[in-house]
Amino acid sequence: MAPAPPSSKDLEGFWGEPTSTLDWCEENYVVSYYIAEFWNTVSNLALILPPLITIASFTKYQQQIETRYYVACILMTIVGIGSWCFHMTLLFEMQMLDELPMIYAACVLIYCIFQTDGKESHSLALAVSLILCAVTVTLVYLTIQDPMFHEVCYGSLVLLIIGRCIYCIRTMEHSRYLCMYGMASIIGAFIIWNIDNICCTQLRSWRDSLPFPLSVLTQGHMWWHIWSGIGVYVNIMYSLHLRSSYLKYSPKIKHVASFPYLSLAGAGTEKTSLDGNENHYH
Repeated sequence: MAPAPPSSKDLEGFWGEPTSTLDWCEENYVVSYYIAEFWNTVSNLALILPPLITIASFTKYQQQIETRYYVACILMTIVGIGSWCFHMTLLFEMQMLDELPMIYAACVLIYCIFQTDGKESHSLALAVSLILCAVTVTLVYLTIQDPMFHEVCYGSLVLLIIGRCIYCIRTMEHSRYLCMYGMASIIGAFIIWNIDNICCTQLRSWRDSLPFPLSVLTQGHMWWHIWSGIGVYVNIMYSLHLRSSYLKYSPKIKHVASFPYLSLAGAGTEKTSLDGNENHYH
């Protein structure tokens, strides 16, 4: 993907000349002297806050939540913090802090979604394969520093997650709603990401013609953060729902506004679905 074209509105800011290999469609240092891409930065709260709240909610289920879900939430938060630093500074080091944890988080999500219904709680072969994948991508990316390589690798990992989710929908009756919610959010975010990259000049023109706060709605990369954050969070909840159902923890989906979260009744109880009927595997 080519960098966004330079904008006549770009200003000089606190962090100096950008050194990152990518610059996005939002104009630099327009909102704040200290934040290169203001809306692309603050929108990372969608990646930072949900997993932190989720980890806090895990404390009441300490014996029922496996370590992998803590790791997934922690890595999601690290991605959000790294992306915050990247868009705030547009420095290459901060870009790596954003993009490399994306690979690691995707690998952990793959492990979670593939390890939901097995009798063994851990797969050494899968774990080693994903670690080797993450290490290889890291070494190659740091060597060639080509953002297209990162995008292809990350996209391939996400496609693997989506493929597994489709398999789960076809073979299990556990919370298809969560699965569809998560996949729709991620796919929608990807579409917006591409529109922001391809149609940047047109989006900037609309942005100039619209009053605040309507102009903010044209920040496509901001929406990518919001909807990908929702999608990743819901995917974690979906994986946890599958695993908890297999372990007979009676997971129930609850909502704060329209935001889903899980409540676990306890080990050894009857499995229940969103509509109260017994769940089972085909």
